[in-house]
Amino acid sequence: MVGTPIVLLYRMKNMLLLKTRAILGAFIGVVFAALAWSGALDSLEDLTVDYRLRLRKPQAVSDEVRLVGIGDRDVGSQLGRWPFPRAVHGDVLSILNATGAKHTTFDVLFTEPSADADQDTRLKATIEKLPNVTLAYHFEQAVPDRHAPQAEDQPHFITDGSRFGLHVNDLKFVRGRLPVPPFVKLPVSYGAVNAVPDADGVIRRVPLFFAHDGRLYPSLAMQTIIAALGLRDDQISIVPGKEVTLVDTPRGTLRIPIDAHGQYRVNFLGDLGVFTPAFEYLDLYQAVQSPEMGAQLGAAVKDRIVLVGLVSTGNTDVVSSSIGRVPGVAVQATVVSNILTGSHLHFLPRWQQALLIILAGALLGLGMWPSRAWLGIVIFLVMTTVWCGVAVLAASANFILPVVPAWLTFGTATLALLGLEAAAMKQDRSRVVGVLGRYIARPVLERLVDTEHSAPAATERRELTIFFSDIRGFTAWTERAEPDEVAARLNEYFAAMTPFIERHGGTLDKFIGDCIMVFFGAPARVEDHAIRAVRMALDMQREMTRLNENWSKRGYEPLHIGIGIHTAYVTVGSFGSSTFLDYTVIGRGVNLAARIESQAEGGKILISARTHSLVREEVKTRPHPDLMLKGIPEPQVVWEVVERD
Repeated sequence: MVGTPIVLLYRMKNMLLLKTRAILGAFIGVVFAALAWSGALDSLEDLTVDYRLRLRKPQAVSDEVRLVGIGDRDVGSQLGRWPFPRAVHGDVLSILNATGAKHTTFDVLFTEPSADADQDTRLKATIEKLPNVTLAYHFEQAVPDRHAPQAEDQPHFITDGSRFGLHVNDLKFVRGRLPVPPFVKLPVSYGAVNAVPDADGVIRRVPLFFAHDGRLYPSLAMQTIIAALGLRDDQISIVPGKEVTLVDTPRGTLRIPIDAHGQYRVNFLGDLGVFTPAFEYLDLYQAVQSPEMGAQLGAAVKDRIVLVGLVSTGNTDVVSSSIGRVPGVAVQATVVSNILTGSHLHFLPRWQQALLIILAGALLGLGMWPSRAWLGIVIFLVMTTVWCGVAVLAASANFILPVVPAWLTFGTATLALLGLEAAAMKQDRSRVVGVLGRYIARPVLERLVDTEHSAPAATERRELTIFFSDIRGFTAWTERAEPDEVAARLNEYFAAMTPFIERHGGTLDKFIGDCIMVFFGAPARVEDHAIRAVRMALDMQREMTRLNENWSKRGYEPLHIGIGIHTAYVTVGSFGSSTFLDYTVIGRGVNLAARIESQAEGGKILISARTHSLVREEVKTRPHPDLMLKGIPEPQVVWEVVERD
């Protein structure tokens, strides 16, 4: 029945520790959730998102989007060196229109007049006949800074952005400065091609609208969507930090998530290989001459949006993206495809991310069972692996889970909880050593509880130094003194002497009445076990003198101890049964040490010849008459240790 409350107390303690660990894990989760909320971890998180996007299999782009690239076959062909004569672009536009392209967007800048004015005239004439075209322009500067300086001159060819009903000057949208228009005004739509890379030079987000001079201006991809779907002003609504909504479109309502700067996180579906079928300029010229190629081109581009841009190797319009280096036109085409299909990257709201991280930290804490640190490590590895696996699988479905704050929470919580466990174990060890150290020799106990050392061997033969001390006339004194006085003085005597045993590295074997038995050299091996024993004996005699002075002041008669020391090979180890063991020494050397001590007068220290040979250079001794000891036929040579002058 006694065991039941003990078990209950133990379980209550474990539950309390478990609760503490869960709270600690949750608190660490709160810390990293707050860091994630503040955006301090966004740069690291972006790297993990990039890696997850690379791990995905290439995904199909919208069937409504086609890509015509100016490729390696085009550059240096009969079309001429790059930049091509502008009439070539006019020819391409005419071919696409003839084959039924719904809308054509040029991701090519025509910001300067060409050397041949006739080329510009021919391109202008072609474009004027085909209004379903979007041309590119760029800002000299585009930064997500609400305090960026504004240009004084507003280009007349950019559609007024105030139609969205927003106070543009109060927004944090990407600011465009010093717009660079095409070389001539044309009756088509225009979109800005600027993108703002992150600090590491990687483009992960593109602005859908730029703020300039109190108005908003669409990007090239956004303007392509607006023009291709024929959207009016009232079909577009913008909620900064949330989404751009396109209503009543031929594709229904389209919702495009944006951040506070009006930027869209690009869901990169793969490299150029995902835009299939794709064509180069030479393919279009061939389609004019080959009915078969013409039919193939018509089937591919009819009623579709076509984006035209440089894709040749070594061209300057190549950017670093989440999935590697890609042509700029591929970024624009990917954004158009994402918008049309609704294939966006979905991130949990900040508060949901924070809650998920906190719960993960608490769950990890629950896994750190008391005295089972290994289980906590296993759970850390399992949770981290599972979390990463789920994050990769979720990314394949365009769902992005937070990874970096989860990793940091798991790692920090594991270290903190293991540290807490280590501290608790150390405290328990100290408590055990403190309690049991009063009953078991401390060197033996420390060996038993110290996992860094093996437990003392069962038995072994080793040279040790054996120490015995005894109070002279103890039996006669106990018959004269009161029992309370005997108990008090004996405890006071032992309390004064035992610290010297630990100080000099001895192992207390036992108290035998008023006798103290100590051995040196086990369980920890030491080479100077003999001198340690002798120095301890000298300290004990000095302490005995001090005790007698105090006892004399209290009216007690003095007591004196005799000490005997011998060094010999003995058997040391654990002796006993399967249920109880005693770590001690046995052998002839032990008996000899006890016999020597029995012949030592009060206040004297006698050592054997073997001990003397080991310490004579360290302490002062003088010869003592040989001793005839009980049970030992031959006389024993002994020496007396004396204090130095």
